[in-house]
Amino acid sequence: MSFRFFALLFLLLFLLSGRVFAQSNTQTVRGTVIDADTHQPVFGAAIAVVNSAPTLAATTDDEGRFSMSGVPTGRVDVRVRAMGYADLLMPNLLVVSGKESVLQLTLEPAATEIKAHEVTSTRGKGEQRNDMATVSARRINVEETSRIAGGINDPARMVSTFPGVAGDPTGDNTIVVRGNSPKGVLWRLEGVEIPNPNHFADDGSTGGPINVLNSDMIDNSDFYTGAFAPEYGNAYSAVFDMRLRDGNDEKREYTLKAGVLGTDLTAEGPINGVAGGSYLANYRYSSLALLDKAGIVDYQGVPNYTDASFKVKVPTGKLGTFSLFGVGGRSDIEQEDRGVTDDTLFARSDFASRMGVVGLTHTRTIGERSYLYSVVTMSGNGSSTDYGEAPAPGESEVEQRFRNDMARWTLRFSSTLNTKLSADHKLRSGIIVSSERYRLSGASWDPSLGRMVTELGSSGDAATVQAFSSWKWRWSERWSMTSGVHLLHYTLNHATAVEPRAAVRWQQRPDQAFTLGLGLHSRTESIMTYQVEVPDAQGTLVRPNQDLGLTRAAHAVVGYERMLAEDLQLKAEAYCQHQFDVPVENDPHSAFSLGNMSGWYTTKALVNRGVGRTYGIEGSLEKFFTHGYHFMVTASLCDAKYRPLDGSWYNARYNMGVVANALVGREWKLGPAGKDRTLLTGFRYSVIGGQYSTPIDLQASIAAGEQKEMGTPWSVKGAAVHKLDLVVSYRVGRPKVTHEVKADVQNVLNAQTAVYHYYDDRTQTIKSVPQLAMLPVLQYTLRF
Repeated sequence: MSFRFFALLFLLLFLLSGRVFAQSNTQTVRGTVIDADTHQPVFGAAIAVVNSAPTLAATTDDEGRFSMSGVPTGRVDVRVRAMGYADLLMPNLLVVSGKESVLQLTLEPAATEIKAHEVTSTRGKGEQRNDMATVSARRINVEETSRIAGGINDPARMVSTFPGVAGDPTGDNTIVVRGNSPKGVLWRLEGVEIPNPNHFADDGSTGGPINVLNSDMIDNSDFYTGAFAPEYGNAYSAVFDMRLRDGNDEKREYTLKAGVLGTDLTAEGPINGVAGGSYLANYRYSSLALLDKAGIVDYQGVPNYTDASFKVKVPTGKLGTFSLFGVGGRSDIEQEDRGVTDDTLFARSDFASRMGVVGLTHTRTIGERSYLYSVVTMSGNGSSTDYGEAPAPGESEVEQRFRNDMARWTLRFSSTLNTKLSADHKLRSGIIVSSERYRLSGASWDPSLGRMVTELGSSGDAATVQAFSSWKWRWSERWSMTSGVHLLHYTLNHATAVEPRAAVRWQQRPDQAFTLGLGLHSRTESIMTYQVEVPDAQGTLVRPNQDLGLTRAAHAVVGYERMLAEDLQLKAEAYCQHQFDVPVENDPHSAFSLGNMSGWYTTKALVNRGVGRTYGIEGSLEKFFTHGYHFMVTASLCDAKYRPLDGSWYNARYNMGVVANALVGREWKLGPAGKDRTLLTGFRYSVIGGQYSTPIDLQASIAAGEQKEMGTPWSVKGAAVHKLDLVVSYRVGRPKVTHEVKADVQNVLNAQTAVYHYYDDRTQTIKSVPQLAMLPVLQYTLRF
């Protein structure tokens, strides 16, 4: 019923949006241009729309600001030139009638001023924002995310199109990078670590069904898959480095979205009396929850979630620029298992999660060669679960079998000094201090004792101190090197890691480059892992893992890049990762490794004596969006294994082998010239190698009343998952207003490959969890 309701709503809006005025729509493109090394405004930079007639151009003032009015809506190429800097080309910038295009552009100093205009920066074509990152780095373009089939405006889902990255076929946006556990992923916002920003997220995990961060709030961001730059710590798998965009500082604008996944409103505009000041805010609520409350849908297990985010920017002149920002979300779901006939209660569960962060950033230039960027944040996150089972079929009440309630509050401070020592040398150094308070409560049913047994029951505090220094040396137009060190110290277990890192880039010719990156990396485990409690021989609760150390890894990456044409890029990387100090069970007969878990915790006693090794090769062929279409083909092959205390090598759970994607998108201009009507179509076909598992012993499981395994651990390879996604959208521009209707359909063929298997004691059978069924995500967007 909900699908029919939205379909009728979107059809009505579609028809209403069809009437457009005869004249061509135009919009203003404006922004600021700054030096990438010093953050000083670039005066006299020339900005122009390529091949515009009449010429559309502007020049930056002494504050680096520029403005071009009368830019026709649609896609345009914007070029920026300034003496002493490499040219910057922004291809296919989308200009819409309902929203000004406000750009924050950074120019890279040229190696030699004489040849400054002979070099064109490719950062507008997918390169990362952070120039200290040399290998395994990708830029997340927000506008690109909106037109990728299966992306549903979620950056976490969009990165699963990158080589070496696999999404969760069951529907979460959890990602597996180069055979590593998802728990090794680090989320950052505005330059500091944040809690997992996903709804319905378990504590200790890094993914979830729906991202708390709305795509209308996010600026272009970076994603890293290995050999990270020295400034990134507490990660060994991948890093999401996200930024919130600034609001429009001259004009009030609004965006309304109504769709299957949520209904939300975004507002932005200038702050009266503050030159250059702006605000940006968004609020979203679950559409299904709204329909449930209105009586339009009626079924048990409706997911409830809501989130909000904001950013307020206040420039103050000599004191620098301050920004206050915040992100937060809450989600919960109640479910009942009533069997096939829906008339017998077997189990009931209630799950809720929450996260939030509020922070203040400060950017200040120091002299003509340095700037200081500082952030202070307060964050909180937690989750709670209450699960019970009916003591006998038909009972109306359930007996508790599992419960937990976990909460963390973290105060963080980060400060980074960037200094341009000379035209060839750049230094970046910083410190990050985190102070954490936690409260943990959890218990599960012990059938042998016939009662609930406490597993978590503590509160306390811990602190993390990180420091780094990174030096970039451009010793010629073709060669550059980044080297540095990262320090991580965790007070809870008194663990310290000193991590040297280095990377080299050789621009062998203008269209071809070779890269090499090396480094050590480490990460703390979930606070639950350290604080889990188990009874000893005397029945006293002890914490066997409170002194567990850091999980560590050494990364080596060699890469090749080739521009086959102005809009066609080939990339390839080969990598090797050596994991050490991996937590494994302190039992010479056990094959348990914490690296095979995606989150949560274990009651097993662990030691940092496991090792792992991962080898792989990956590549991508990408045509950037030009001439109305784009495509990308990616493929990766990896082999991941580990060795616990029993001395044998086993397949890692996430040793998926082959992961591949092929995606294409096309824009069609409809109607006569001057009509602002665009149809977008696209598809994505994905192949994800199956995960490994251990065979389930059905008879032993029936006898024990819980899942029991047999045979060689992690010896069963799951079937490869195939998935076809489609996206279709129709955008209509009117003066000052843009309408868009979009359908993003996941798993169009409704494939049902089994992803996981588990033992169900109620039916005493082995059951499977299939990939996410066909899911049409419909959305209407109004910008004005």
